Order: sequence, then structure tokens, then C-alpha cells
Amino acid sequence: MKRRTMLAGVLPFLQGGRWLDQMLLVNQGEIVEKRFIGIAEGETTEIASIDDDGTTVSSEHEGQLGQSPREISTEVAASLRGTYDTLRFHITVAHHGGSLNIFGRTGLEEYRTSRALYSGVAVGNHISFQTSLLNRDTIISLSCLADEKEALQRRCQVGVEDPTAE
Repeated sequence: MKRRTMLAGVLPFLQGGRWLDQMLLVNQGEIVEKRFIGIAEGETTEIASIDDDGTTVSSEHEGQLGQSPREISTEVAASLRGTYDTLRFHITVAHHGGSLNIFGRTGLEEYRTSRALYSGVAVGNHISFQTSLLNRDTIISLSCLADEKEALQRRCQVGVEDPTAE
């Protein structure tokens, strides 16, 4: 068999595998960091960061967020949109080993998410989640949310009312 013929047969499988990974396989991991970012006129400002070491809030936003920016309300987001062109919510996930990792979902990976999902999860939570088919670095829904890895399932009650709400 010629090398080109083999590549022509394998390449579509690998590309299709990424879609299969995103559609069928459940991504699981522990949330190790949450970041809240504002972008204005091309300049990026980290408004808040939460990890195991604690919480850091930008000095210019301490009055709006206090020292507890774990949940960003609709009202706070609306007031910050007056300052920033774009608000972005990020969570960093340490993927659990032991699941099918043939498509590269191992180690730490930072994902964008909605305000509602950002507010609905905490550092230390374990999650099962789906990413966008078009933006692999964006979490669009949670299948399960648990305090411990052992309690994590493929599907369970999550408790986030509208996961796509900005």
C-alpha cells in the first residue's frame, strides 16, 4: 500500500475522531482555576483570578466585586460591560486520567465559558462537560458537577439554571 493512500485513509478518521470526541465522549476533570477577564480597546485586564492559593481581584474592581468574585451576577456583568468591550470567563481543568485520552484531552487545559457556568462552579469541583464543536476551547454545558472525583458521573443534576447565559 502506498504511503499517500494510507494517509488519505487515516487522516479523515483522525479528523472525524476529534468530532466524535467532542460529541460522544464525556470530558472529565477538576477545576483548578477560574479567571475573569475584561478587554477594552485591545487591552486585556485580569479582573479576578481564583485558585487553590486564594483570590486575586484587580484593585480597580475591588469595590464592585469585593474579595469574593466566585459568582458574577447579571448586574455586576452589566456594569462591567460599560467599562469593557468584552468580558471573558475562563476555567482551567485538570483532566482526569483513565478515560479515553486518544484525542489529546489530558493534563491542564483552559476553557472559555459563559458567565452562568463560571458562576455555577468552584475551584475544586469535579465536572463532566461538553465543548463546542466549532470552538474546542469553549465549554457549552455540564453533564455533572460533584465535590469529589468518586462522585462524578457521566450525567447527574447540575443546578446551573441557564448555562449559556452571558
